[in-house]
Amino acid sequence: MIKKQKNWECILIGICLFLFSAFVYRFSRVELDGSNYQELNNGWHVEINDRAYDNVSLDDFLFSSVSKGDVIRMSCELPSEADIENPVLRLYSIHSDIEVQYNDNVYYEYGKELRAENKLLGYGFHFVHIPKDYAGAKLEIIMHITENDAFSSIYAPQICNNDVVFRDFVIQNRLPLAINLFLIIFGVLVTLVSLIFCGRYRKFLRLICVGGFSVGIGCWSLCNYDLIILFTYNLRIKAFLEFGSLYIAPLFVLLFFWGDEFVNRNKIVNIIYRTVVFVQIVFVLTACILQITNVLHFPVLLKIQHLILLVICVGVILLTMHDIIKKQLCNKALILGMTMMLVIGLYDMIHFSIIKYLVVSEDYHYTSVLCVGAMVFVLSQLVEFGAGIGQIFLQGAKAEILEQMAYVDDLTGLANRRRCEEIWDSLDEESADYGIFSFDLNFLKKTNDAKGHAQGDLLIKMCAKVLLKVFDEVGEVGRIGGDEYVVFIRNMEDIDIEKLTQQLKEEIEKTNLENPDLNLSVAYGFCSHEQYPDLDARHIYRKADVFMYEMKAAMKAVRMD
Repeated sequence: MIKKQKNWECILIGICLFLFSAFVYRFSRVELDGSNYQELNNGWHVEINDRAYDNVSLDDFLFSSVSKGDVIRMSCELPSEADIENPVLRLYSIHSDIEVQYNDNVYYEYGKELRAENKLLGYGFHFVHIPKDYAGAKLEIIMHITENDAFSSIYAPQICNNDVVFRDFVIQNRLPLAINLFLIIFGVLVTLVSLIFCGRYRKFLRLICVGGFSVGIGCWSLCNYDLIILFTYNLRIKAFLEFGSLYIAPLFVLLFFWGDEFVNRNKIVNIIYRTVVFVQIVFVLTACILQITNVLHFPVLLKIQHLILLVICVGVILLTMHDIIKKQLCNKALILGMTMMLVIGLYDMIHFSIIKYLVVSEDYHYTSVLCVGAMVFVLSQLVEFGAGIGQIFLQGAKAEILEQMAYVDDLTGLANRRRCEEIWDSLDEESADYGIFSFDLNFLKKTNDAKGHAQGDLLIKMCAKVLLKVFDEVGEVGRIGGDEYVVFIRNMEDIDIEKLTQQLKEEIEKTNLENPDLNLSVAYGFCSHEQYPDLDARHIYRKADVFMYEMKAAMKAVRMD
């Protein structure tokens, strides 16, 4: 009961944090110094096709949504006092070309050639430098609409101080800018790291989806808030990046669940899931082809994308509610992050659709807070992934320990007899030019009897250390058991046996000088496959063992003399 209560407390805390973040995000804009801005809101004469409106206040001016082929002409007299230093006229166009006339002279143009070629124009800010003595000048703006359902209100132009306008824009949007840059940079880094490790750990494939989604939503939201203007003035680049990101990002979310228990536990759910994935892939490819061939532009297909997203959002939310009721939540971090993101995404889509298609609105451009939900989802998956990777590395460490216990000699750290047996069985398959050393440690029993087993163990370890120094770079050193050692050399090319044995003798002498109480001494024998090509590895070892005993007998005879 306590555990269940804690789970719900965690979910409640997560929801509260999310709502607080959304509140801060939405109301983080600051007031600007009004002396640097003059809003041209009042006194406009506006013509929409054949309808004329006089003395219009743009803040209150609403009309039926204009569509492709419509023309808007608007004119006014600029303020009688030119109070703004280094003045620049800030305009906003939505899917239309724009012509600015200053005192009946064409002062700025955008998009006429693109409109003539029926190409996507995009939307965003225009900055038009005007004379410092603009007081009382006549301003006229002409717009030709190039997409259906383009807009139903007009953003009031402003005369701004060009020295501060971009600085103030960043300050006003500092929180969304920080969140979106975080999403993009985080997504790129996570994707690059995941591509490195995905071949070894399949779990990293899901992290690639998280990274791709993070980059997609970050780019889309950066355009949605017009913050992309800090990097490029090109409205077409902005449009391609915004719509492309919006269309591709959901695909990463869908692929995140590929092979997951969340969709595979039920056959019907799995079929629906795979169908939605297929539809989204087909939609993205179709949208790109239609845009590239200039048959249909990205904005025209937005309704279809919203419909697909609506199905995804409702489906996942229903599955989550089902899991909560049936107590089948298998990944609380995933469900929490995904649910928060989908709820705010669902709210955004419904709110946007109502504003754009059902009612006339004074909002010239709808800005979303989906990036906040995306950040919650990304961070929740990072926490879940970190725990999962920690478990993977822990399992890997356990496997490594078990392997060490199975194949490593506890006393010396050399390959044990089991490992040596495997090497014997593999030598004939892997190499035709190998050699084997057989070693026997002298005086081990005498040391154990006279000085104790602790000193005998020290002698065994010192022998292993010497063998590693001499043979580690050319072969594999193992301990068969007791006082018996072996060295496997898989490739005899460029191997000088006499040089190796001389190094062995020198190392033994050096060790005995440093440790006079040890009296380290070994007998050895060597045999290569080249000497007995008809014998297998085990018989080659036995030959080496015979040569070792011959040396041992000779050493004993010398001592007796």
